[in-house]
Amino acid sequence: MFKNILYATGLAAAVAPAFAALEWTTDLDAARTRAAAEGKSVLVDFTGSDWCGYCIQLKRNVFDTPEFEAYAKDKFLFVEVDVPQDIKRIGQELYNKNQQLCKQYKISGFPTIMVMSPEGYVIGGFVGGSNMARTKDSLNAALQNAQKVQAASKLQGVEKAKLLAEVHATLSSDLKAANTAMMNDIAEADVDNVTGMKDLSKASAQMDELQAKLNATHGNAEKALPIINEAIKTAYPINLEDMKMIKGQIIMALVNSKLQVADSIEEVEAVHKLMLELVDCAPADRKEIFRKKIEKDFGDPAAMLERIRKTRNEK
Repeated sequence: MFKNILYATGLAAAVAPAFAALEWTTDLDAARTRAAAEGKSVLVDFTGSDWCGYCIQLKRNVFDTPEFEAYAKDKFLFVEVDVPQDIKRIGQELYNKNQQLCKQYKISGFPTIMVMSPEGYVIGGFVGGSNMARTKDSLNAALQNAQKVQAASKLQGVEKAKLLAEVHATLSSDLKAANTAMMNDIAEADVDNVTGMKDLSKASAQMDELQAKLNATHGNAEKALPIINEAIKTAYPINLEDMKMIKGQIIMALVNSKLQVADSIEEVEAVHKLMLELVDCAPADRKEIFRKKIEKDFGDPAAMLERIRKTRNEK
């Protein structure tokens, strides 16, 4: 989760608009139940209300305007999932619940706007800042998907799976990652795996398992590197590039920590060896470029060590 711009609580309050006609709740389950009864979709705003600049702007310039209220009030129910810096704004109980929702839906950046069907399918939305026009375009696309989901509810088997797969395919990678409910239902309806969703569902579960193991290291790159190396050995093809990217991030964290304390040729050579592992993590068309740069940088370990010591002494 990324804090785009830090705002003091007082500033956030100062810029809040006077107009806020839409009814926002904090109970996603209740909103989904009500949406089913009213034939609407649920718009969920994952936000950091007192620190995320883009969140504050989206609320002020879009959600809390008469224009958006006129557009959206008959189409959606509205849920705010807020994770503020000042927990007192919402209370510890709701804060903990919202943190769990962020984890459940794999929120990686704020704001994240998700449109959900009453079944809990993610059918649209966006991540990051937006203006009125882009927001409406995104939500209109989600409403079209809502019609397909409704049509799919009247179908069975592979025909249902195909229509739901069409909806899933329209989503960004961030939203696809959160769409476990739809992926599971597609896989269940598609006995012969015509849509390939069984494979995607297994691949998603593999990434979830990997992320849980990496989280358990609490950012310790030494512990994380063997975990990612083992995972890559059994990676589903669709996961391989993502795993390599994760490995690259882990290696760079490890390299940075080791370079800061390196004080011998042997330690520099150990970093050199680690850097060479990065070559395999690079895109195919960049591998040779990376390799040459690494060999150039570490071609003279003694000179590299001298640079490290000089940088350390200058701090």
